[in-house]
Amino acid sequence: MRRIFTRAATAAAALLLSVTALPAASAHSGPDPLAVATVHGSVRGAAGPGGGRLFQGIPYAAPPMGERRWRPPRPPVPWSGLREATTPAGPCPQLPLTLLPDGGPVLPGESNRTGSTSEDCLYLNVWTPARTGARALPVLVWLHGGGNAYGAGSDYNGAALAARGVVVVTVNYRLGALGFLAHPALSAESADRASGDYGLMDQQAALRWVRHNIGAFGGDRARVTLGGQSAGSADTCLHITSPTARGLFHRAVQQSGSCVSEKALTPLSLAAAERKGQDFAASVGCTDPSTAPACLRAVPPAELIRGTPGATSLWGANTGPRILPLPPRTAWATGRVNAVPTLSGSTHDEYRYFTALNVDLLGGGPLTPERYAALIRSQHPARADTVLGTYPASAHPSPNLAYSAVGTDQRFACPARADNRRYSGRVAVYAYEFNDPQAPPFIPAPHTPQGAFHAAELAYLFPTDALSPLTPAQRRLSDRMTDYWAHFAATGNPNHPGAPAWPRYTASRDRIQVLAPDRIAPTTGFASDHHCAFWQPSAAS
Repeated sequence: MRRIFTRAATAAAALLLSVTALPAASAHSGPDPLAVATVHGSVRGAAGPGGGRLFQGIPYAAPPMGERRWRPPRPPVPWSGLREATTPAGPCPQLPLTLLPDGGPVLPGESNRTGSTSEDCLYLNVWTPARTGARALPVLVWLHGGGNAYGAGSDYNGAALAARGVVVVTVNYRLGALGFLAHPALSAESADRASGDYGLMDQQAALRWVRHNIGAFGGDRARVTLGGQSAGSADTCLHITSPTARGLFHRAVQQSGSCVSEKALTPLSLAAAERKGQDFAASVGCTDPSTAPACLRAVPPAELIRGTPGATSLWGANTGPRILPLPPRTAWATGRVNAVPTLSGSTHDEYRYFTALNVDLLGGGPLTPERYAALIRSQHPARADTVLGTYPASAHPSPNLAYSAVGTDQRFACPARADNRRYSGRVAVYAYEFNDPQAPPFIPAPHTPQGAFHAAELAYLFPTDALSPLTPAQRRLSDRMTDYWAHFAATGNPNHPGAPAWPRYTASRDRIQVLAPDRIAPTTGFASDHHCAFWQPSAAS
């Protein structure tokens, strides 16, 4: 049981989280209303709901295969004729997340059910609103979550946001070892003597594709919002601190993922990432430094994504390359950031999802008070007594929910608040907490009411048929949220006539907007609700 719990915990924890300049594409789409001319060739999409259009599987970079594996992305090969863009491309290489006892996936996206071994995966999708005038529309570029090891842009349906006047772009990017492996031998062959961060390079290549092409889809290249959830949010956070992303986006959305604060998905140093990379290379039989690049490029994708247990526990960025020359906290402290208006938040019960998966479904059933205490002592050895004193099992409906509260507050809620406090000194910040206790769950877990779990808000922004339908009250909340997100993408401020006022966040007032079916209003009780003075005493005042 302990081995199962450890393996499941590693898999679930992993869920937490440039191209050459080209002339702008022509906005003229010809007589076919579903055809658009991009700088690399023309594409034809499909009619979407409400008069909108959907373009799927558009290449924004060349396939990173063979000698292009573990190198910066290159532009796609131009094509002639009209390329059909009516079906999504496959996801980047990843294992299927079919971990449930019945063989089902633990997340609702199709990529989580199928997995992939194809490296020909650098594609994006575009949802456009119905044409209502000549003015260019705001753009949202969305980075999927999945611990930088799982997921695909095609898992997200941008129709609801497009219906509110936003051009939505969802992106595939290299994942796992293929997207984030650093190794001394790969650094040695690089122009800047560094390696890793290939997934971030892909994301910036997609943003450059947007700069050159989005006008042809009706989008405004001067109003691009970069956003994501979980690892996609942490990656968005990284781009805010990346000098090579300067000017590529003008607002940011961070949902349940930080790269700055304590317990966030902060990047490793290049040296630490290279040591991890050497361990990974050894696990796939590439131990000789002189032949490591050729050896690694010869390993089949299926073997790379399988790796050695523990070697791929969390994949993420590293500092040292030109993409991230500074740790995010240093970049903020010195003002070397792409300071843009930011909409940032978390869900009220983030960690319940991981408890439901790791404990209820894959870890042998609900926690007893004794097992809860043992877990806290193993995970917080230096301060277990104070954690248990702050979160006694007796103060919660069950040990499972006590354990969930610890993870929620330490890993999500308080880092999000710390980010808000840090950002708000330089930019406009609008902070939220999603809190629908009846959000449709991703997985069955009878011993852990999942409440507003990690990623619960996604179904309210990106409609899906994979979950139970929203109730009328939940649909009203969904409408309000998509309106807020759309107005933020358009103006850098979610407020608009007829909507409950959303105050700009300031550290002194510490007001965070509650998004719930029965209440949309600011609260000043977030920090006390999540014990942020306990987890981050330096940010308590």
